Amino acid sequence: MSNQNTGKRKAALKGGTNVQDTTGFPFTIGEALTRTARDCSDKGIQMGDRAGLRFERRPYSEILENVRSYCGLWRASGVGPGDKILLCVNTSFDFICAWLGAICVGAYPAAIAPAVGGLKGSSHFATKLEKFREVIGASRLLISEQMVQDLKEAYPDTLGAIALSFSDLKAGDAIDRDFVEAAPEDLAFLQFTSGSTGTPRAVQITHRMATSNAYSLNEGVFVGDGVTVNDSPVLNTAWLPMHHDMGLIGCIVFSIGCGIELSLMNPASFLARPLRYLQTAHNKPALLSGPNFGYQFCADRLTPANVEGLDLSQVASALTGSEMIRPETVQAFCDVVKGTGFKPERICPCYGMAEATLAVTFDRKGLGIRTHSVPSVSDYALEEQEVVCVGVPVPDTEVEIVNASGSVLYEDELGEIQVRGPSVFNGYYGNEEANKEDLRDGWLRIGDLGFAHNGELYIAGRSKEILVIRGDNVMPHEIEWLAEEARGDGKSAERVAAFSGFH
Repeated sequence: MSNQNTGKRKAALKGGTNVQDTTGFPFTIGEALTRTARDCSDKGIQMGDRAGLRFERRPYSEILENVRSYCGLWRASGVGPGDKILLCVNTSFDFICAWLGAICVGAYPAAIAPAVGGLKGSSHFATKLEKFREVIGASRLLISEQMVQDLKEAYPDTLGAIALSFSDLKAGDAIDRDFVEAAPEDLAFLQFTSGSTGTPRAVQITHRMATSNAYSLNEGVFVGDGVTVNDSPVLNTAWLPMHHDMGLIGCIVFSIGCGIELSLMNPASFLARPLRYLQTAHNKPALLSGPNFGYQFCADRLTPANVEGLDLSQVASALTGSEMIRPETVQAFCDVVKGTGFKPERICPCYGMAEATLAVTFDRKGLGIRTHSVPSVSDYALEEQEVVCVGVPVPDTEVEIVNASGSVLYEDELGEIQVRGPSVFNGYYGNEEANKEDLRDGWLRIGDLGFAHNGELYIAGRSKEILVIRGDNVMPHEIEWLAEEARGDGKSAERVAAFSGFH
């Protein structure tokens, strides 16, 4: 580097080590559930109905017994250690217990987006299912009764041969209900990435990765006054889909691993009635969470009059991540809920990915959205823009900004983000080519662009998605955000995507 960098800090960020004493912290998912059911008898999971009006609650002790039952049911259906299972069903107690039960018999479940209705004369969804099945070699597909019937009729020798419904599964005799003995380094489940590649990639998540990330989430979530969630009676409220890492890890594994109350709403219920989701946090020390889209959806669909009488003054943290965070979105959301007592400083930007189980960094300063302009010093010539600070790495995790050759850059230089830590995966299932591309010398590099400033991370976009327009580099999200501002009938555009093409 040139002498102009003399005195600058390297863009190498490190999370704290053993921020809290982890003695006795469970390192397998089965241990975490067993401990929480025993030690947190007053905690459990609440599940909303389709309208988001009524919530059924089950304590963790009952969840544990139901998971044991599913262990027996999976065994009765012929599932054992090492078997791969696709779960293509809606958010429900049955989904949670079937997914955990599969893990606890030593199988490797993978959740994917549920089907809407049946095949309806189209082979598109079946083709998609077949692609997921081929990637992991699934021997079972848990899906709706209607889809089981459709698949058996249309694809009797392939998808139809492995498809079963909850009714089919529950028809078995759940005799052997014991958990298999698992080690922390054993594979626990598979998580399909939410990236933009054409072929699905299945991230291998071990027990230790899952429980370590639950611990990291507990340390990273800003709740106010420097406390963590298990120091206060916080309620984890969520509408996120269970096939997404932010829903599966940030809701289920996090809540079970740290023994906190969880309130779940079906994603379709949130889309139909976003106010219902905010009402779950009424007058409670709650955690809100979601991608930028979720907060924009609330801002577009709700008005200050809609939320009148709602008390969000006790919201401990409102996490936003999973996609580029737009400052204007956060401001619009805060404007809508201003009269509820919601504190804008409770907005907590974060950064994560399926390949790191979930959490990588959190903004723990409790100052709300903070932005900085993208540096001009870069191998990537981008338009000047303000991007959001996503904070510092979670415990025992390292983040570096590197150039194309892998050399660590200095602060305020734009480059590729690489991550290393206990929750970072060791490879995609059965995809050595992708492993060589993304894993280098123990570091995970998947093409996200960012920079370090004053010891914190800022995300600028993805190098693989840069659009070259008349010689200029443009990020897709910049075009998408502009398009979303195009108004029609008083509403913003609902579905926008920017990509390059040829003609």
